[in-house]
Amino acid sequence: MFGLFRKRDDDERAAPVEPWPRIPVAPWAGGGATAEAAALAMPSKRRPSVPGVVFTVPEGRAGVPLADVLSFMEDETMVLNTTHGPSFYAVWTQAWPKKSGTGVGDMLEGEAPGGLAFLSAAVEAPPTVVLRDAELASFRAWVAALPS
Repeated sequence: MFGLFRKRDDDERAAPVEPWPRIPVAPWAGGGATAEAAALAMPSKRRPSVPGVVFTVPEGRAGVPLADVLSFMEDETMVLNTTHGPSFYAVWTQAWPKKSGTGVGDMLEGEAPGGLAFLSAAVEAPPTVVLRDAELASFRAWVAALPS
């Protein structure tokens, strides 16, 4: 009788996690950065993981949910903040005028527009990786080809 109304343990309610991506995707590499498609753990019992991209740059290795990466690639005024691992930022160089009066703007001073720069979250040094031209086009194509 008690078994019918017994509260389930959290482990019993958690749905099994499908690996993502289901078909392996080769990592992307260029300009001193790499990106890998991977499932990111989420602090939620309903959804234990989400599709994501794990970036490795000299500032660290950290992940970002795929939905955030896709939004970032479409809106060149956004700043992408890593959320799973040490924090660093990805910023579009054209989004920061040379005299913006911000830490990011100061660090991007002298950078030509049209690139994707990776900065430490402390914004204490110029970017060590800036993707441009063919490398940026290659990265955009890799992101666009990821399964959603």
